Amino acid sequence: MMKTMRAVLFLLAAPVALNTGVAVAAGGIERGETIATQGNGAGALACVTCHGPEGKGNSAAGFPDIAGLSAEYLGKQLHDYAKGTRKNPIMKPFASALSENDIQAVAAYYQSLESPASAVTPQAPDPGNQGQWLAVRGDWGNNIPACNQCHGPNGMGVGESFPALAGQHASYLKTQLVAWRNGSRNNDPNNLMKVVAERLSEQQITAITEYYATLPEQLASYTLVQDPEPKMANQKQLPAASERHGTFTPPQDRDIPDNQYGDMVRQGRDLFVNTQQLRGENVFNGQNCVNCHLNAGRMASSAPMWAAFGMYPAYRGKNDKVNTLSERLQGCFTYSMNGIAPETGSDTLVALETYLHWLSTGAPINQALPGRGYVTLEKPNGGYDRERGGKLYTQQCAVCHGDDGLGQEVAGQVVFPPLWGDGSYNWGAGMHRVNTAAGFIKANMPLGKPNSLSDQDAWDVAAFINSHERPQDPRRRNQDSLNSTAKTFHNHDGFYGKEVGGKRLGNHDNYGENPGVASK
Repeated sequence: MMKTMRAVLFLLAAPVALNTGVAVAAGGIERGETIATQGNGAGALACVTCHGPEGKGNSAAGFPDIAGLSAEYLGKQLHDYAKGTRKNPIMKPFASALSENDIQAVAAYYQSLESPASAVTPQAPDPGNQGQWLAVRGDWGNNIPACNQCHGPNGMGVGESFPALAGQHASYLKTQLVAWRNGSRNNDPNNLMKVVAERLSEQQITAITEYYATLPEQLASYTLVQDPEPKMANQKQLPAASERHGTFTPPQDRDIPDNQYGDMVRQGRDLFVNTQQLRGENVFNGQNCVNCHLNAGRMASSAPMWAAFGMYPAYRGKNDKVNTLSERLQGCFTYSMNGIAPETGSDTLVALETYLHWLSTGAPINQALPGRGYVTLEKPNGGYDRERGGKLYTQQCAVCHGDDGLGQEVAGQVVFPPLWGDGSYNWGAGMHRVNTAAGFIKANMPLGKPNSLSDQDAWDVAAFINSHERPQDPRRRNQDSLNSTAKTFHNHDGFYGKEVGGKRLGNHDNYGENPGVASK
């Protein structure tokens, strides 16, 4: 048996006070501290009675740690307790006795306290650590997204809907998951947590809650892990393709060999899930490969990489030539990442190609495998309606991607990618096509609730998203005009060059953050 030092590397940052957008009245934090320690004199007891002098709560009594939670989240919960949309016999009278200014003040005070959550970048989660794996990678076979995908890096929390999880008492987290599951708690947007909680087994709930509860003590540490079995010497020993019916099953992370090939596979995987590490070099927006290719490129009907590798070289009408896989990846950087393509043979491209090669181990070559690409949806007889799509976006998408479509970041790390604006894919990316986006949305969104939208809904939401401005198509640099660019490259379902709200989309010279290198 071989021992390996697995890099559970964490890039630590100081606890971050989120920019919550919650207005705080004059003297807010001081007023909040007074309420927390003495009550408000109008019927609200002191918070410290249950949550303790430092807001750390009481695990045995079921009182959560609220120190460092975002003011947005705390404010929403207090409002929900007062309205009765979140049930709790202790919190109901307390919250009802607070004025709006009191709620803002006490939320701001508890946000200001030290939090165990830090902005970290976990590398190579250990497949043998079930809690860590669920947090970082999820269980996509059961449509369970990674917890960090909504709750942010290291579960440090995002906005009013996704609280920090790191350092929270395991017993409290478990109680809440059970409450989501049985319906006694339902104050989340779109019923997302109920869907996830219902899919978690008891063992998974225990693993994930214990992982987050102890996570602060694990930060900045290396974990010496005993491998369950010897690693393979080279890729020839990788397992054969799955013979089960349905979509192809790629090899698992635990199957990556401990050799130079395996090192390159891991490097490619890490670039795939965190392409932002190339920001300012090859990436000039807020996107990661994994945003459009879920589960680290493994998810069927999310353009999985195991189905793409064996189809190249291939002719592509987009540039009217036979493309190698390397050229196809370069195109992703140029358009989806609004970036500068890495050079052929560069470490970046070699790593990504190696990762795709490994994912496709055992898959047949030159066969359109089930689950390849995105779902193809027939265009509705009545077409699509971007205004209706806007209403659906507000109901289904804004909680993650924001009302303004600009996504959400925590401590400088992208949690939910921008869907339009300078941080999004540019006008040359395949995802700007309404039909492509509709297929992706139908089979994959909202996160954890695939196929919950009708075909019409998917088309309408896609139309709304893609009828917003974004960085210019880089091919425009080599064209005489917007008209010639649209005529040459945009004969498909899309809004480029079309008028929306009195403005012609794409009629600008804004290339976002891209410094101006023309596409190949």
